[in-house]
Amino acid sequence: MALLDQPVLILGVGGVGRALVRHIVAARARHAARNRLRLRVVGLVDSRSAVLDQQGFSDEALLAFVACKEQGLPLASENPHWRVADLPARTIVVDTTASEATVPILLEAKARGLGVVLANKLPLAGPLAWWDALADERSRWETTCGAALPVISTLDTLLNSGDDVLRIEGALSGTLGFLAAQLEQGAPFGAAVREAKTKGYTEPDPRQDLSGLDAARKALILARMLGYRLELRDVAVEALYPAEMDALSVEQFLDAVDTLDEPMRARAAALTREGQTLRYVATIGDGCVRVGLVGVSRESTLGRVHTSDSVVVFHTRDFSDNPLTISGRGAGQAVTASGVLGDIVSLAQALC
Repeated sequence: MALLDQPVLILGVGGVGRALVRHIVAARARHAARNRLRLRVVGLVDSRSAVLDQQGFSDEALLAFVACKEQGLPLASENPHWRVADLPARTIVVDTTASEATVPILLEAKARGLGVVLANKLPLAGPLAWWDALADERSRWETTCGAALPVISTLDTLLNSGDDVLRIEGALSGTLGFLAAQLEQGAPFGAAVREAKTKGYTEPDPRQDLSGLDAARKALILARMLGYRLELRDVAVEALYPAEMDALSVEQFLDAVDTLDEPMRARAAALTREGQTLRYVATIGDGCVRVGLVGVSRESTLGRVHTSDSVVVFHTRDFSDNPLTISGRGAGQAVTASGVLGDIVSLAQALC
């Protein structure tokens, strides 16, 4: 039996995009034997340049492009003009960026009947019009809410089974999980933030994590899957720093964050009275979404999970006494890329 030929275009050749290319090359034999599938990478596109070939690039060429990007070089000497309309039929457009700049490409791809795989949360957590255009049977977005953890597919299965999802709780940020644990152990907040940045747990600007917006976007995606017609502004988000600190440079913020030590110590103490443990939790239920610091029982699912892991707890009609839980490593470029590859294979099989 001949292999199914699946064209793929990858938007973004950063850490996740490069890991995805390596995964595609390494999995050739498995995909051929298990899925009767060959992924034909017809293009790589980043913010500076693009390379496209409708016949598909050889594995040697793909790995050379990855090596080029790791040296900080563009994919090509200049950015060639390219159009979604010129992509082969049935192409799957894969977004591994963290930018809204890809949205016009994604919307055109959907309008032309192409498939879309998203690791990028921003399009799905943007205006509802984007969600309505992108979130359908010709799309996959597993890695938007926990890297390769099967959070999205589990929720999809629950909904398809006819079960009623009553509430979802999740610790969706390893960064904020680390900071919550440090606060619980009595570490000064400023020192904990700087340690998290030094360990590489935060973005270069830690406020991108401390704002709670990343966790809020993940929660909003889950809420929209439940049918909640909410915008990001409707999510109640507790940031771990005051809004006036947004005007500071990163260096100024890291110097000034020590001024939050005492209020954060008092907040942690208030939430962990009576033996509770501190977590930064998203709660989705009754038409509302909230993300923020909470105290939870040490014996609860959220209380027992390792603080650097992600965990999502589904409270449903059929899983009431013992809620359905997904937990494990919920971040990292390699594990995210593996989840994206799983989505590509799933969608390729659905589209054939």
